[in-house]
Amino acid sequence: MLLMLIVLEFLSLLILTLTLQCQVSLGLYAEQAGVNDWHQQYIGTPKFLAFHRTSRGATILAASERNVIASINPRNGNIEWRQIFEKDENILAYKGHGNTVISVTSITQGDDQHDGYNIQLWDIQTGFMIWEKKVNPIKSNDTKNNSEKDKSRIDIVFVDNSCVVILIGRNIIINLDSMNGREIWKSDMSDSSTTLHKLVGYEENLYAIGLKKSSYSYNIIEVITFNIRSGFLKSTTLSSKVNHIKDMMVLGGGTNTGFIIWIEKKFMRVNKLGTDVIEEASLEALYRSVVPSFAQHTGELEFVDLNLGSRTEFLAQVPTKNGYSAAVFKVDPIGGRLQVLHDLENRGGVSVYSGAFDKKDRFILSRTRTLPQGMVIVEIVAPSLGEVLSTHEIPYSISSFGEIQKSTLEVLLKSNKEKVHVAYRMFAVSSDGSTHFFKENNVIWQREESLAYAKEVEFLDLPERKLWTQEVDELAEQPEESETISPFIRYFRRLRTHFEQLKGLPDYLITYIQRFATGDYNKDPTPAKLSLHRDTFGFRKLLIFIARNKVIALDTSNRGQVVWSRYFGGEILEFQKIFVVRSSTVKYPPIVVVIGTQKKISEDSKEGILTRLFRLNALTGNDFILTDDNNVLNFPPTFDIPGKIRKIFKLPLEESEERTHILALVDEDLKVSLYPNHEGAMKAFVKFAPSFYFVLTDGVGSNFLKGYNIAGNVLDTNEYPFKAEEIWAMEFSVDEKLAAIGQRPHYEKVASLGRVLGNRSVLYKYLNPHIVAIATLSPSKTADDLNTLNIYLIDSVKGSILYHATHENVGGSSSSSSSSQPIQIVQVENTIVYHFWKDNQIEKGYEIVVYDLYESKQADERFDTFNLSSFSYERPYVSAQSFMFPYGIRSIGVTTTKNGIAMREFLFALDTDQVLGISKRILDPRRPQRALTNEDKEEMLIPYEPAIPDNKKFILSYHLPIAGIQKIVTSPALLESTSLVLAYGLDLWFAREAPSKTFDVLSEDFSKGTLLATILGLVIGILITKPMVRRKILKSRWY
Repeated sequence: MLLMLIVLEFLSLLILTLTLQCQVSLGLYAEQAGVNDWHQQYIGTPKFLAFHRTSRGATILAASERNVIASINPRNGNIEWRQIFEKDENILAYKGHGNTVISVTSITQGDDQHDGYNIQLWDIQTGFMIWEKKVNPIKSNDTKNNSEKDKSRIDIVFVDNSCVVILIGRNIIINLDSMNGREIWKSDMSDSSTTLHKLVGYEENLYAIGLKKSSYSYNIIEVITFNIRSGFLKSTTLSSKVNHIKDMMVLGGGTNTGFIIWIEKKFMRVNKLGTDVIEEASLEALYRSVVPSFAQHTGELEFVDLNLGSRTEFLAQVPTKNGYSAAVFKVDPIGGRLQVLHDLENRGGVSVYSGAFDKKDRFILSRTRTLPQGMVIVEIVAPSLGEVLSTHEIPYSISSFGEIQKSTLEVLLKSNKEKVHVAYRMFAVSSDGSTHFFKENNVIWQREESLAYAKEVEFLDLPERKLWTQEVDELAEQPEESETISPFIRYFRRLRTHFEQLKGLPDYLITYIQRFATGDYNKDPTPAKLSLHRDTFGFRKLLIFIARNKVIALDTSNRGQVVWSRYFGGEILEFQKIFVVRSSTVKYPPIVVVIGTQKKISEDSKEGILTRLFRLNALTGNDFILTDDNNVLNFPPTFDIPGKIRKIFKLPLEESEERTHILALVDEDLKVSLYPNHEGAMKAFVKFAPSFYFVLTDGVGSNFLKGYNIAGNVLDTNEYPFKAEEIWAMEFSVDEKLAAIGQRPHYEKVASLGRVLGNRSVLYKYLNPHIVAIATLSPSKTADDLNTLNIYLIDSVKGSILYHATHENVGGSSSSSSSSQPIQIVQVENTIVYHFWKDNQIEKGYEIVVYDLYESKQADERFDTFNLSSFSYERPYVSAQSFMFPYGIRSIGVTTTKNGIAMREFLFALDTDQVLGISKRILDPRRPQRALTNEDKEEMLIPYEPAIPDNKKFILSYHLPIAGIQKIVTSPALLESTSLVLAYGLDLWFAREAPSKTFDVLSEDFSKGTLLATILGLVIGILITKPMVRRKILKSRWY
């Protein structure tokens, strides 16, 4: 017995030591970065793209519609560097030269006022800016419409390595020193009637080519000659009649003579720059005999700009009944004669062309076509040889990306024992905005750039693995099969399923032991299979995005890997909302409904707008079609509503047939439609209608708020759609505009109805689900450029104002298009938080205000909950406090956990492109402004400080630059301690956050190996002491 006591005492001390080793980590170590979070960088859809070779190799230069310039590594698609411009800047040009790249942007300030141009030169290896030059706005007597078109007209010509000449707008040419940006000379021809379009540099001269308005309906080509060093020399007009700029093309420059080609009546004419000589070719002859594929043309000839720099090859095409026919032409650099190099013939459909040059300086052309069979055809053509060098078939999903829209080409000469062939690399942009890198017959990498335009996202909980097992067993049977199937066959099926699962048992045991020993809870003990399933702690979910006209699903556990995507761009469609209407259940796959607006062609459509609803299987992205033919008509996968929808509500109701949530859609005539709208959904809504109240407004910038419910008694009427009736209205003054709205999220769970104080009394929370927090701005009476901020807490059922607060001298704007100090407001449980910029003589800076709403100021007092409703007169007690905040913010989110037990944490998207997390314990209006009492300490209060500390440990995204954050959304995991966080905008950032620390999981510092050794020691101790005790008891009975 003594030995057994010694062993037990030793084990007790060992367990105590292990317990003391279990500590909570309060910081993020360097090796933890990127373990529980991932970051995806995007640039948006490229509008300028080109391969560019430097002294260190090739790179891809791209400038996007999201005002981003970037350098992309062609090997893996990673962004080497990027520069993001402000919203009021628009990229007009982006061109590489040597080891530098130049960008030109236009600057637009409030009320679309043009504020000039910005010219910047960047180091192509690092992305660092070398110099910057600002050019004043164009002074023109033209109308506003003309000036809007002119200001985006840019052309850039590099002259040797000494200077760069830039055409800005319609008539400004500026010559800058490429080393430091110093202005050498500038030509401003604002009073001229000529609109310049192109620059060509050759030897010591610079030619500016434009169209001059004549007294007739056509334009005359004008060529203005400049000396590169000194400026203007002369102006020459050509004998020409050009209808439009698309009928003219300029070639050459640099090492070759420049040429102008234009279409005039029935001729194609060519002029060598610097001379009056004009060569011409008959279009009729061209169509009839020179280019055979042009004989079936149905329209006019068009030029295709391949951006070949100083080369004189060009492409022209004509429309035919089956698409376009194209041919490659060349202008002889010496005589200026027009030559046909190659007839590309008609392949049907739309072709995308790009050109490049091999090491032998041969012009190589690529022709790219997208086939509906799921394939991209790339033809590599050598026009000088008149042959197709190679044809490549590349697997491609047109349903995910749409057709290829533009491309840029790079070619390399490769040799083997037999012959020398041309290898190619292509960077292409598809209809949805994504980018693709093709090499030979393969897709090397893709970038889902459509996510840079994400509008909304939904978290989708995945089904448990056992639900999938059941689905392949008897739950997948049809009713007719269940009636006839033998029990032995069913038992055999179940047995077969279990044997299939046994195959994964060794991997499961190995992974489980590694996971337990190392504390790596990111590793799922159930090895990932092709099917989507939930992991042990619920960290694995799908993120389903809508972006313009596309839906994309990402896997949170695989660093945001795309699970499926679907492109809806065959028609003019733009998505607005997405809802998960059915979660994962046994036998029923999850369903999402995406809603978008489409321009309708039919004349009887209201304002030409059609609202479309698509019901998708959330695990595959395919249309969800019922297997029961009787219900297909009642629950169609696509549903159209004429007109535009003002607001969509996901009701807390399920229709009986497919167990999906019902959507209520309110149109501009205040008619309420349901989806689905079959008889079962109607009956469920009729019961719910008396308690259905909602608020409508025209959004930020409007000056009214109105409340509605369903008009009349829906039980006594067969009218459908239902009619909404206005029951209250709140109209502000003309100068007071809505700036922000905050409502409680429908998915939040409240764990406690009250707050326990230090003396064990309770302050009961005011948890009115109908409360709406709104912020309005009106011009300040004390300062010209500042505003008065009004905060209203409104009951949306009866429209009563429950609380009102005012802040003077506030910066910001009530315009939805303005980014100047926006007001942000968020509401969760009984807490409201808002952020603004304050500017007065005493204090200046960002300020954050916190409201906690309680049923009474006195503890242990609450409303009569039995008769409590929005029509009662009880008002909440508002506990408020303000703090100075160190940053400007773009959005506010709040962590959510499974049962709402863990402490809330407010997540702020900073204007420094980071995510900051502040605990509710810090944003607490009850923080005392005095020394803490014992009751305060018991309540775990913190002494009040007027400023939120700028503590870098609060930065959840550590050093990552999460560009352009627009919104932060959260979702609970199965662990009560953990909330899943997603910030999206230009970039995506996903992380797991534990506001109250991971109290329900052993920490990584806990020694699992020692615990296993302890358990093993206990077993060995029992095995040793049990025989000893048995012998001792036996001996005691004999002696």
